[in-house]
Amino acid sequence: MLRCVGLIARQPAPELQTSFFDGDGQQIGRSDFFFEGHGVIGEFDGKVKYGKYLRAGQQPGDAVYLEKLREDSLRDMGWEMVRWNWADLTRPAEVRARFERAFARRRAASCKPVGGFRRAV
Repeated sequence: MLRCVGLIARQPAPELQTSFFDGDGQQIGRSDFFFEGHGVIGEFDGKVKYGKYLRAGQQPGDAVYLEKLREDSLRDMGWEMVRWNWADLTRPAEVRARFERAFARRRAASCKPVGGFRRAV
């Protein structure tokens, strides 16, 4: 999958499992993929995290809502985000276009993202 993402985006392979923190040092979340040089986060959307990996008492809607809040926080900090799923990988040109638009938005942004990040070890 990692090689696919790099090839689709026509970029070197992204960083994996990068953690993001707000200005106070609180962890906002962890990304599947991160193109640091572009300030773009990539997220693969599979069904497993909305079913098999739910916490006790958690409903799929709860997981979707928490994911939305996490993404809203990352975007508010100034990061761009691209999402895709298995079906999207059959249309690599479409996914590539999403990345290219996100790279362009980040380049055109007037400010740098706030907070920080830490690569997985």
